[in-house]
Amino acid sequence: MTPAEMLKKQGFYPLPGAFAPVVSEVARAVKKEIGDTQPTDSHGIGDAFNAFGSVRDFFYDDAVKAAYQKVFANTPTFLQACDVHNGFVQGNWHRDCANKNLKKGPDWDESTDAYTNYKLMIYLECDDYSFCVKPRTNRKKLGDGEDETYFTVSVEDAAKTDFDKIEQPVQFVPKPGDAVMFDLRTVHRGQGLNSEKFSKRASNKLTLSYVFADRNPHAHRFHSFRTMLKRGYKPFDAAITRRLEDAGLWWDKLATNYFDTHKDELDFVVLK
Repeated sequence: MTPAEMLKKQGFYPLPGAFAPVVSEVARAVKKEIGDTQPTDSHGIGDAFNAFGSVRDFFYDDAVKAAYQKVFANTPTFLQACDVHNGFVQGNWHRDCANKNLKKGPDWDESTDAYTNYKLMIYLECDDYSFCVKPRTNRKKLGDGEDETYFTVSVEDAAKTDFDKIEQPVQFVPKPGDAVMFDLRTVHRGQGLNSEKFSKRASNKLTLSYVFADRNPHAHRFHSFRTMLKRGYKPFDAAITRRLEDAGLWWDKLATNYFDTHKDELDFVVLK
């Protein structure tokens, strides 16, 4: 099964050790910028691509390019969604897409365009952290009883696991340098290994994520949802956009608001 096929079927794709050679250097650079600009308590930082030069520079690293090239046949567009979580854990089950209710809204209609809005989650530090997903929830509901126990697996072993046989939530236990790419419609949450379920804190967790997509209405919809309907984002300046264009990772349509011409779809949007 190819990475693209696994993402479509299971809703996620593990990349063990994909960033191991560079993870220490990137973690130091990101944490320095966090220390210079943010309070010391645990926090999640949205629009990190605008906030931190280290996050922008790493985006063009060969390891990031190799990760998205495993999934996309053509160079994707970057959807600006980019988070740094430093000790912060999003502990409730959730989806990241605009239409969060299963099968309700155009995110779930692939009759014309495939939904390929994928988040690349990179683990920079993670001694006390796990990433949990409900398999195949990018297409359907997981069976009853899925909240009782986890199927726990390292990211390395996950790359060798047949998830067709798993009918419970999967708990990935990553190492620094591991990554997981997942469909924004996949139900997921973070879980500190030494904290209570639904905790917002892990004693040692630093993650960085970027969202990529094929150029189609699903990508445009999510970009407008995340950067124009939700608070905390600002447009890229000319220099940032030009560098993305030079790398083939920008789409001019993202400068416009999808919902200006699709107001009827706002009823399906969940702003959480």
